[in-house]
Amino acid sequence: MKIGVIDAPESPGWELQVTFTDDFKSAGLEDQGRIFQDYVQELVTNINALPEGDRNRDGMAIVYQLCSEMLPYIREGQVALEETMIVEIGQSQAVSITDFLHG
Repeated sequence: MKIGVIDAPESPGWELQVTFTDDFKSAGLEDQGRIFQDYVQELVTNINALPEGDRNRDGMAIVYQLCSEMLPYIREGQVALEETMIVEIGQSQAVSITDFLHG
């Protein structure tokens, strides 16, 4: 999965843009579910390893929230993997997630 944060001047916050890698898209449905579940679990482990208030932790928590909500749909093959998903986030969240993505 590739995640980017884009300043969206036409909206009050920023955009979180999510795309899936070619390797993920070409995997079978069962493998996609397993890979995505492993990623969600990795986020939980890494979040728990960081102290409260750490901006990397906050950024990972935003990604975790999105991914945990997507997981059942990934498992069922109900996500258009070839599409870029766009989620609007607040400016303060964008700082945390930018730190996490570039850290």
